[in-house]
Amino acid sequence: MSGDSVPLALSLSRLGTNLREATTLYQELREPLVRYLVCLGMSFDEAQDVVQDAFVSLHRHLSSGGSRENIRAWLFRVAHNRARNCQRSYERRFSAPLDSEAQAIADEASPERAVLQKEKARRLGNAIRTLTVAERECLLLRAAGLRYREIGEILQMPTSSVSDRVERAIRKLAEKCDV
Repeated sequence: MSGDSVPLALSLSRLGTNLREATTLYQELREPLVRYLVCLGMSFDEAQDVVQDAFVSLHRHLSSGGSRENIRAWLFRVAHNRARNCQRSYERRFSAPLDSEAQAIADEASPERAVLQKEKARRLGNAIRTLTVAERECLLLRAAGLRYREIGEILQMPTSSVSDRVERAIRKLAEKCDV
């Protein structure tokens, strides 16, 4: 896996004052942030609320003269921390979204395909649940397109540890899913 990610399509130099640039940034990062938070176990509605709060925090951060470096990683870190706080307060479980996702896949397919897809999703869900929290978080952020350096900033760990955890997670998933 390479450490590259898709660059933002806008300059952040005037983000605090330019509504069009802020809107573009929101349009670019809203979906990846929501997807990441849903994978962490939040409902879609909760994830959207957390993303909106993260963008409000970004506006406050920039308005108060905060750093404009790596806004993407900053937003993921803020959203990640808020999601964790929400999960702690509601004692959420990671497995719930996986079960509902497997059910959605099974409902849309032919009976034969549904059985195969459901089994595949079940095996993947079971394999993901065997990962440590750190491995799962690193893998999900990498799947969202973040670079190892950005993941390290979000999770506050060295880049080498991020790399090791992503590789270990992929290896474990491949073994458990017979890939």
